[in-house]
Amino acid sequence: MKNKTKVVTILLFLLVIIVLISCQKQKSEWKGTIEEVDGVQLVKNPKEPTYGELVFDLEEDLSIGREDDENYMFFRVRGIQVDDDGNIFVLDRGNYRIQKFDKEGNYLQTIGKKGQGPGEFEAPLSFFIDTQNNIYMYDNRKIKMFNTRGEFLRSFPVNTFISKFAADFEGNIIANATFYEGGAADRITKRVIIKINSGGKIEKKIAEFSDFGPRIIITPTATRTLTSNHEYRPRLLFAPLDDKVFIYAFSTEYQIIKIDDKGNILSKIQKEEQPQSLSKKEKEYIIQKTEEGVLRTGMKVSKKDIEEVCHFRKYRTYFNSILTDDKRRIYVRKVKSVLDKSNEIDFDIFCKDGYYLYKTKLPLTPESIHKGYLYDIYTSEETGETRIKRYKVKNWEKIKEGI
Repeated sequence: MKNKTKVVTILLFLLVIIVLISCQKQKSEWKGTIEEVDGVQLVKNPKEPTYGELVFDLEEDLSIGREDDENYMFFRVRGIQVDDDGNIFVLDRGNYRIQKFDKEGNYLQTIGKKGQGPGEFEAPLSFFIDTQNNIYMYDNRKIKMFNTRGEFLRSFPVNTFISKFAADFEGNIIANATFYEGGAADRITKRVIIKINSGGKIEKKIAEFSDFGPRIIITPTATRTLTSNHEYRPRLLFAPLDDKVFIYAFSTEYQIIKIDDKGNILSKIQKEEQPQSLSKKEKEYIIQKTEEGVLRTGMKVSKKDIEEVCHFRKYRTYFNSILTDDKRRIYVRKVKSVLDKSNEIDFDIFCKDGYYLYKTKLPLTPESIHKGYLYDIYTSEETGETRIKRYKVKNWEKIKEGI
């Protein structure tokens, strides 16, 4: 009898274990679908993530910036890049330079200075560090290239305006570019993903989206440009996954496109998401902020011009930023109401294959996520002093990379 009771107890214990494992497996099961449309893989994700909500366990462990040393003084920082050794590169745009610091925050080197000569900067806008730690700077319609020691190598022209860009394994540039068509009164704006070869020639227009450009105000005495870059404006977003695969997205639909270095589409990543209508209060708030910005420039324009330049759509855009980490995960920064003054920012996290892994909230929008650290640009509202902050993700190794 005792043996029989013992056997029953063991069987019940094993059954409980099996049920728990089964429930856990069912809980983390991806519930999306994969289709093939015109030879392209379409990954359709459900509204809810596979692993639920992720809480980043953050701890600030580094702050770079002070007023008593010009090597640590920043003005109009436009980007942060981190190399494989943990060295931190800061595009200090207002001072026409890149500042390099080691992983402890110690100043190492200044790359570039104001000027028009080789290795000098006129209007530095964005930069990128490739897998060989070469540095690429977009400056006044040129790409200027430096080696890992910060020595100037060469430059080549880029005959259009580009914002974010990356270099592939052959040194070609994949970029988010802007083209304008027509005259001042009827200008059409195109947001385009392009491939530029190492000689500066545009080899391919990979994707193109029409956008509302600035409104041109023509008066008897002057021609002025009026813009409103509010949170709900459509944006073309771009980020590298590695030196052979890149992603882009147009924020009016929840879809991320993966492409190879030739510009061929590898897959499309979608997520079920309900569009959010714009309220009257949101529109009024945006109009007011736009009008305040215009008044600060000294321009005098009508209320009608202000409303027209805002180009309101029926729905908000879905997101306004995408970035990737060294595990090739994709972080999508979701758009929230302009009336929401909380510090929390919603992100969706996907693995490199496009599966929706987590949703999360962060107190900042990182400039870079690299090897378990978030890097951020912080500017004090009281003093205007800028610091580069690094936050350690203490639960980094527990964050899943796939399903």
